[in-house]
Amino acid sequence: MASSGEDHTWDVIVIGAGIAGMTAAYRILQADQNARVLVLEAKDRVGGRTDTLEMNAALGKDVWDLGGQWVGRTQHHMLWLMEELGITKYPQYTAGRKVLRLSDDKIRSYTTSIPTLPLMSLIDLHRFMSAVDRMAKTVPIDDPRKAVYAEEWDSITLETLMRRLMWTQSAWDVTDAATCVVFGTKPRAISLLSHLHYFNSGGGVEALIDTKEDCANEYKITGGAMQICERLRDAVGEKNVLIGEPVTEIDQSDEDVVSVTTATGKNFRCRYIISAAPLHCSVDIDYIPHQPTVRASLALHSPVGHLFKFVISYKKAFWREKGYSGELVSTGGQPVLPGCTSGPLQLIYDASTPNGNPALVGFYANGREWSNKTEEECKGAVLNALAEIFGPEAKQPIDFKQKDWGKEPYNGGCPVNVMTPGAISYFYDGLTQPFDRIHWAGTESATIWRGYMSGAVQSGMRAADEVLDRLWPGLPRDNLLKELDDMRSDKTRQIPRWLSLSGAVAVGLLFSYAVRRYWLTL
Repeated sequence: MASSGEDHTWDVIVIGAGIAGMTAAYRILQADQNARVLVLEAKDRVGGRTDTLEMNAALGKDVWDLGGQWVGRTQHHMLWLMEELGITKYPQYTAGRKVLRLSDDKIRSYTTSIPTLPLMSLIDLHRFMSAVDRMAKTVPIDDPRKAVYAEEWDSITLETLMRRLMWTQSAWDVTDAATCVVFGTKPRAISLLSHLHYFNSGGGVEALIDTKEDCANEYKITGGAMQICERLRDAVGEKNVLIGEPVTEIDQSDEDVVSVTTATGKNFRCRYIISAAPLHCSVDIDYIPHQPTVRASLALHSPVGHLFKFVISYKKAFWREKGYSGELVSTGGQPVLPGCTSGPLQLIYDASTPNGNPALVGFYANGREWSNKTEEECKGAVLNALAEIFGPEAKQPIDFKQKDWGKEPYNGGCPVNVMTPGAISYFYDGLTQPFDRIHWAGTESATIWRGYMSGAVQSGMRAADEVLDRLWPGLPRDNLLKELDDMRSDKTRQIPRWLSLSGAVAVGLLFSYAVRRYWLTL
């Protein structure tokens, strides 16, 4: 293939070789193997917000994910793609005691589904999570603007709701920590309506924050998540996937062809474009003859989260030997370095591989603050904090790797763009509404498992179908996207058993209090 498209007009150019973009290219070729599809990727690799790397391990070498990595059994779009590509999964290790460390700096452990919190904090957390789940169910996944209270909920943040409904610090801490991990930002930065839509797209509160059956963190991908895009590249044809080609200009002045220019000076022509670049990156491109103003406004009101992730390999899974699952939820603990308002740990999981190599994976609390520290400073703080929880063996790793997604070129953050108040009310059409001959993909535009890898797959399939309808209106196609969408179930919408238990306890306490008051008045 020529290095420039001057003598060739492609049917479709896909911008971005992440999961959404590569899925779109794959689906178009599934519909017509003779379709002329080109993928342009700004980075020097495919994979987008996935990134699998090799590390030293107990048994030599192994691979771990520093980007997206988990998948659940209700993420049907992702599971379909993995099956297509011959990629398998294995369960997240969860056996043993879990650890909770909140702003009171107490280290609590528990073995059941009920976190070790004061009774009133459990009741408080139950009330809040139940309220969020009930509200989320009323937000249509196809368009959150159709919700009865859409305008009211889009005018306030998630933190506003927390202040209205919560009264205990522990419940606040748990919710704040969960929000930071799911979105990469604080509750005060997120439109309540956007938050509710996001949770409904994934099946409810518990589904997004737990590791058990039907939840988002149920499984990991054997061999790492980045191979999804690598295998899609092989299926699309490596010669049709150009890396190191940031798109700088899209010109739709000509009625017959769209002209695409990259930073290396190459020019390509096509009939349609699927842009799967991150929302905030898609508006860095120059558009001729005019800009997609609604999408640009949406991008301004949808900052990207900031996750800072690390993986540590060990000789032995010493935490398992001590009866721990490796799971830790924390607000960070007390500050340990100047410029950081807390310690380093936000969330930890067992990351041992199916090859028998022990490891832990985690995310920094207040990642933007730790982003300013050296890797040695970060590593020392993380190992010291882990030693407080799991013992001195934590200070003896084989290898330590970290990735600050805020510094990743052509991403600038992770895991997702979050919408601030007003963004949905005024600019929501910018997510998926085509801009002339440009169609948009990306996990933010998904209606099921939005923000996750499965959402990226769904968005790529949807954008591919839109373009196919314009390219070849009469072309027979399968009904796969609708079939996968229809597999969405409300099974995961059940309130967790421990929450039901705490609700029952709350009713019992109130009843006892009322009876006592009655007898005291006699």
